[in-house]
Amino acid sequence: MYNLDHCIFVTNNDRVMEKFGESAGEVRLLEDYRDVLVAARDLIYAGHKLLTHPQASSLKPNQTPYRTVLLYGETGELDSEAVMLIEQAIENFDKWQEIRQTPQYDPKIANDYKTIDLSMIENIIPKL
Repeated sequence: MYNLDHCIFVTNNDRVMEKFGESAGEVRLLEDYRDVLVAARDLIYAGHKLLTHPQASSLKPNQTPYRTVLLYGETGELDSEAVMLIEQAIENFDKWQEIRQTPQYDPKIANDYKTIDLSMIENIIPKL
């Protein structure tokens, strides 16, 4: 239904860049989780289609430092449901950061979180 070469991966996970950098339409590698949400929001407002939930997993936004959001090329239409989802995701992220900041993980643990994020995206791709 969707062509991978028209997809935009917005991520702060370098392993997603390594895996999909050649095959995706675009991979935007950003600094942190919140940057990913804001960039995804901006793309949604520009008319891109949100393909993955911005908070897909049971991990709270202050538990994992990595997030990848998948979007599709411009549709020219503003999806109000996607706008609400991404705005709520940003609010939720900010709320959890106020409660407790995301820790600086040991590199081995951080890599585990990268693996979780990458795995979630890899599982979505065949369903596109």
